[in-house]
Amino acid sequence: MILLCYDRERYHELLSETIKPTDTVLEIGPHLGESTKVIAKRAKEVIAVDKAEQAEQAFKKKPANVTFVKGDARFFETVDAVLKLKESCDVLAVDMGGGRFPDTVFKVWAVWSGVFKPRDSILRNRGLGEFMRRAQIRDPVLEKDFLDGGWLSQSGRKTPRQLKEGLKELGLWMRQS
Repeated sequence: MILLCYDRERYHELLSETIKPTDTVLEIGPHLGESTKVIAKRAKEVIAVDKAEQAEQAFKKKPANVTFVKGDARFFETVDAVLKLKESCDVLAVDMGGGRFPDTVFKVWAVWSGVFKPRDSILRNRGLGEFMRRAQIRDPVLEKDFLDGGWLSQSGRKTPRQLKEGLKELGLWMRQS
């Protein structure tokens, strides 16, 4: 299941409703850790990934079940660092809230879900929400269930290590300063 919202309170509600006590949650964009507190109360384990110095400072004090990884979610090196800690997750929480442009949050979700194959994904982003509200499915092929679980395996990206080569295609958006 992929859940999409923008409102922070609703995001916290969805996290609480979705996360089970045995879950491993991979959180992309925890910022200063407010959502992480909600996640850590519900999950067995949390891996939080953020590139900001402020996030690194905020995570110096964290619950015992939280691991912080400093890195840019757009870079394979960051995916690889998390892979060394965990090869899968139950819930992928991506909070790239205020941006109006949905491409980055979608690409981050696509890459990380393709690698870690979560049962559920929760995305918080205004631009992606606006896109979805305006979209209409006009192709019966898209109305059917996908055989690959939505993890891009039909496009030849079946294992995390093979995905590294696929990420080279995304170099234009990955190499921003």
